[in-house]
Amino acid sequence: MKRTTNVLSEWSDAQFHCYAEIDADDGMRWFSLCAAALPFMTAVAGASPLPSTLETGQSILVADQTLISDGWNPAADQSVEPFEQDLAGNRLSSLASCSGTGVGYCRYDYRRQNLRLFVVTIPAEQPDEAGRVARWWTESTLVNPER
Repeated sequence: MKRTTNVLSEWSDAQFHCYAEIDADDGMRWFSLCAAALPFMTAVAGASPLPSTLETGQSILVADQTLISDGWNPAADQSVEPFEQDLAGNRLSSLASCSGTGVGYCRYDYRRQNLRLFVVTIPAEQPDEAGRVARWWTESTLVNPER
């Protein structure tokens, strides 16, 4: 079954970035969480703003080095399969998962204080290069402690 996902809206404030996503199979996700939790997360988390060093199109290798030097720690919940490392084109410890179909998105997870940072990449133009940053967002671990 083919899944169709479209980003409906993206927004951010000084500390958090959320987006509303429409998935034809699951309906709207994230929107209600972000809309309801954003004021709570901003007031309670007391964490630093989104990484200003991330840029769309940036190599994940560069982004990873910069994030780690800025105090973000790799925080993938589980180890990935070898095929996911092959798809990602790297063996970064922050690699959380890769899609084997469609665009070929990969997700990298980081943690700093009470925040989780999720970075999504798309494959690079050359197969021997690491992915390029496509989007990113944060979640408070106070709101969603299981992630």
